[in-house]
Parts: sequence; C-alpha cells; structure tokens
Amino acid sequence: MKLINNLSNYSLFGIFLYLTLLVGFAYDENLNFGSYYDWIQVYKVPIIDFSLNFKNTLLTYDQYGQRHSPVYLIFLSFFLDLGLSFDVIRIIHLHLCLSLIFIFYNCLKLVFDKVELKYLQLLSFVIFLSPTFRSLSIWPDSRLPGLIFFALSIYFFLKFTKNKDIKYMWLNSISIVVSSYISPNFLLFAIYFYFFFLKEVRIKNLIPFIIFNLVIALPAFYYLFVLKIFFITAGQTIGLNGQRVGLTFNFADKIMIISSIIFFHLLPILMSMNFHQKLFNYLKKDFLKIFLILLILIYFFNYHIDFTGGGFFFQLSHILF
Repeated sequence: MKLINNLSNYSLFGIFLYLTLLVGFAYDENLNFGSYYDWIQVYKVPIIDFSLNFKNTLLTYDQYGQRHSPVYLIFLSFFLDLGLSFDVIRIIHLHLCLSLIFIFYNCLKLVFDKVELKYLQLLSFVIFLSPTFRSLSIWPDSRLPGLIFFALSIYFFLKFTKNKDIKYMWLNSISIVVSSYISPNFLLFAIYFYFFFLKEVRIKNLIPFIIFNLVIALPAFYYLFVLKIFFITAGQTIGLNGQRVGLTFNFADKIMIISSIIFFHLLPILMSMNFHQKLFNYLKKDFLKIFLILLILIYFFNYHIDFTGGGFFFQLSHILF
C-alpha cells in the first residue's frame, strides 16, 4: 500500500509537469530558440506541399533545404488532408511525443530492476524538463519521433539481452528501421545492433533477418542514390531573420557546441560524483595543455546566434557576454 501511495504521489508530479508542457504550448514556448523558426520556415511548407501535390513534393524534396527525412512530414500531411488545423496537428504531435517518457521508464525498469519504481518514475519525468524535448514537442520536428522509435529499439534490445528471444531481435530491427527512416542519423546505431546480433544469433535465424534488412533498406537507397534526391547534404539552417545558412563543418564549432550540450545533460549525474573536485584536480594537472586547446577552439569558433539552437551554455554565454 505504501508503494502504491508513493507511486501515486510521483504520478501527480508527472501530471503537473505535463500541465506545464500544455502551458508552454499555449504560450508558444521555444526554450531551445530554434524549434519555432524551424517549424514556421522549414517544416510547414513541405507539409502543405505534400498535402497538395504528394508526388511532385517527394521528387523535389531536396530543393526545400531540408536535411531531415520527409517521412514524418508526410505523416503530418495526412492530418492536413483530413482538414485538421496546424494547431490541432501540433497538439497531436505533442501527445505522441509523451510516449518517449513511457518507453524510457520501461527501459529503466529493465536495467535497474532492483531500484524502487518511484525513483525510476521520477527519473523518467526529468525528460519533461529538457528544453529540447519541450521545444520539439511543442513545435513538430522529425528528430523527436525518430528518438522515440530509437528508444523503443533499445527497449527491445534490452529484452533480447535478458532472455535471448529472437522475436525481440526482430522488434529491435523494425524499430530502428522506422527510427532511421524518420531521422537518418539513427542509422549508425542500427549498424551496432546488426553486428551484435551477428555474434549472438544462430546462422539459420540470421539469414531471414539479413534479407529483411537488405530489402527494407532498398527504398531509401533508391530514393537517395538512384533518384538522386540526396536531401541530407542539401540541408540548410534557417537563421533568426529567415535567411538560409549552409551546413558548417567547422570542427571548433562541433567540439564546443556538442561537448557543452552533453555536459549540460550530464550535470545531475556529475554533481552527485563530486565532479567539481575531480575537474579542478584535472585542470591543475594539465592546465597548459587544456588552456592551449581551449584557445585554439575559441579562435576558430564561428557559430552565430542567427543559426539558432546551440544549447543551454551557448545561449547563456550570448546573454551574458
């Protein structure tokens, strides 16, 4: 009874966080600074065009400056075909995104099966506090649905590692395929899963699995390499003033932005590990080397606020300095 009461209290906290997301929706919250502009200037146009002229839009998709797959935009365009407004489509998308929290919670239960459920539930609710999750839930984007199916593939992968049931290998593969079609960057993880199963599964079960993966990949290869609609490299970032900015491959930008974003999301864990003391000792030991690397990165750093996004620390530094 006590456990039920505890879970009930934590569920109420989750409902409160959900309500804050609805409030954010009502007031056009845009915590990561880029999602609103992506939705207005990048996503809405092809969704409308898919609804009006599906074939032509699909065959000219690389001309939209999109580096994200058209699959989820096609899905959203079906709601437009039903006569739903964009606000209704956005609220549907928001509630679909809530499944990420449920899937993450179930993954936690598999990994930490000896931890009280209330703590795992609370940890899963942390997703509600993510600026990226909130922004991409409120302003539809392909990345979050892709992440949902990727999380689902991890869930089935964890189930397979526990009982070696072949059906979970198939469910993992289907999930990562859907994830990759929605957001192609998740394809890299599909390669890892593929080689893992090659080592763990008998050859007689692998043959149909390999054939399935080859066949399911054919439409993507045909679209990208035969029809030559290679939207991945045609993509451009939309700046705050509406101008299109080509993709940047500045390694200083990549290192500074990505590492700061990872650091932000690891902060709750690092704070519980006396990280500040370990960091101070490390800086003191290799100060000159770290200082020189930092100077080089700062010198070549060229990421502009007009690009939007950039993570919490980048936006904070822009406000402060």
